[in-house]
Amino acid sequence: MRGAKAAIVALVIFLIPGLIILLLRTGKNHYKRLPKYGAYEVNSQGDTTWHQIPYFSLIDQDNRPFVSDSLRGWVHVGCYFFTRCPGICPRISEAMRRLQEHFAGSSIRIRFVSYTVDPSHDTPSVLKEYASRYQANLSRWFFVTGPESTLYRLATKGYLIPVDKSADTTKGEFGYVHSDMLVLVDPELRVRGFYSALDSLQVRKLIDDINLLLLEYPSLSARAS
Repeated sequence: MRGAKAAIVALVIFLIPGLIILLLRTGKNHYKRLPKYGAYEVNSQGDTTWHQIPYFSLIDQDNRPFVSDSLRGWVHVGCYFFTRCPGICPRISEAMRRLQEHFAGSSIRIRFVSYTVDPSHDTPSVLKEYASRYQANLSRWFFVTGPESTLYRLATKGYLIPVDKSADTTKGEFGYVHSDMLVLVDPELRVRGFYSALDSLQVRKLIDDINLLLLEYPSLSARAS
């Protein structure tokens, strides 16, 4: 009798996650979608066009072109940092590594992008050496540099996060002021969420929200747990 009860309990525990996913996908309990951020326009037919990451052309740690189309069709998480940063940047990169490790065994189309705010120092070779410190899988996690004006405009006009540089190196970190936010972006390059890399609970929420976002895009492969 005890064996039968244990088997029933085990079966229920096994079935519950699948039932929850089914309820989220279909019926009256259809899942709540993540918000979209930024400006939007509504045309005469009532269709809404949301803010998107604009076109950009930069280079990655292997000195290869890295453009906006490198991210179209992928869920991605973007952040800003620089390799000489003595303060929050190591924690930002650790959070990105945590994301990489969490999704390492999945086949979903997801990428992680770390943009430097210090391109005069952070050349491709410097970025590649930095990437090795965090065991970055360079087929999924990219370290990006290029013209300062392009990088900064992309932060403020694309990812909707602040970046600034002061001649006074006592301000911020080496004069650089940048956000600690990890920005979640969907395959259509629309911003879907902001999460502090300095807060482990927010990083966990980002993982959950990536899984939620994947429900909108089933073609991007199976949901990761």
